[in-house]
Amino acid sequence: MRRVLRSRPIPAVAGLGALIVGLTVGCEREDLTGLTVDGEALTGAIVGVGETVDVGVSGAVSVQFLLDGTYLDTDTTAPFTWTVSGSDGEHELRAHARDASGVETLLEAAFRIDDAGSGLLPPAVPIPPVPAAPGSTVSVATPEQLRDALASAGPGSVIQLADGTYRSERRLVASANGTPTAPITLRGSRGAILTSTGPSGDYGLHITGDYWHVLGITVADASKGVVLDGSLGTVLDGIEVRGIGDEGVHFRSCSSDGVLRNSVVRDTGLRAPRFGEGVYVGSANSKWVQHGCADGRDNSENVLVEGSTFQNTTAEGADIKEGTDSGTLRGNVFDNTGWSGENSADSAVDVKGNGWLIEGNVVRNASGAFLDAFQTHSAASGYGTRNTFRGNRVEGPIPGFGFGLHQGTGNTVTCDNSAPGAERGLVGIGSKPARCG
Repeated sequence: MRRVLRSRPIPAVAGLGALIVGLTVGCEREDLTGLTVDGEALTGAIVGVGETVDVGVSGAVSVQFLLDGTYLDTDTTAPFTWTVSGSDGEHELRAHARDASGVETLLEAAFRIDDAGSGLLPPAVPIPPVPAAPGSTVSVATPEQLRDALASAGPGSVIQLADGTYRSERRLVASANGTPTAPITLRGSRGAILTSTGPSGDYGLHITGDYWHVLGITVADASKGVVLDGSLGTVLDGIEVRGIGDEGVHFRSCSSDGVLRNSVVRDTGLRAPRFGEGVYVGSANSKWVQHGCADGRDNSENVLVEGSTFQNTTAEGADIKEGTDSGTLRGNVFDNTGWSGENSADSAVDVKGNGWLIEGNVVRNASGAFLDAFQTHSAASGYGTRNTFRGNRVEGPIPGFGFGLHQGTGNTVTCDNSAPGAERGLVGIGSKPARCG
């Protein structure tokens, strides 16, 4: 018999509603029994890793799963299920089920993972990481040594940069592939600085291989900071990108499952203000011929940008392009971003993709041609939808809306967002103010 916790509702903030805009049909909240394990409600249950959660919504054609607010997967094949994964402790699962006519049903359940106590599975045995091969750690101190180390890297390699300036007229390319359990690591302090020949030079770092971990270093004085092309599972953590001609960090050409966290991106757009984004995910549809993948789109998906600061970027702090899906922009600070007015750069965050969670970000110090803090647009058919804005804060005066939903449908703005200094109000649909709740 499965042990069951006392059933309880999903925690909510008292008095806060949600604004769901642009939908031709409403989003219906299901009761807490629609998610089940072995025929019993998931809500309040204790389950083990590897058990199967079933989604009880008839007529669904797809189900998107989020665990504790983080996107997991979208299931497009019935019967719709999720295999339990995660650490021991309490969790919240959300399932967004959509039928063929676009009606969306939200199911939620709070539950606990406890392998030892589930009574069904033995405790999970962690898979040990694959150790690096002997001699795979190399210390470098010159541009030539760095170029050689990048060329000879393999799974488990660690490239340790000494402090100093690594100036290169030819771009540095990280083309080798790591693996999920044996990534290739490039690390150093902020005093280890990769540079090109200035804002009109070449890229600071070009990553075309999979599963790189770039930790702690600085990339500066380059035409573009860090560009990822076709790179899977690459993590940029604790880096600084500054003094850049165009965009600071670019996830491009179907670079999926990537991470930018705990980093600083500042002073971009020095060569071309219209291209001075802090972080750029995907490509404009006019560039899909160059950067599209098998289906012709640049669908750089499941990208996570969190805990970072974007400062003095002439274009948007974060530009999330059409073709992208299911990413997360969480806990970032956008300080004096999106102010040039060139190429429609007039917001801190512009979302043109689908299924993004924009949560817990702060926008401050608006200047120049800045209009709205957050925007949505539909730049390609079928895009600019299912994006959720939750718990974001806009500080100081801005001339437009806190959230200007200019194009796109099915986007959600919850009322725990705040923009008290927005002259036109918290939310606008097109050019018209909208009320929350």
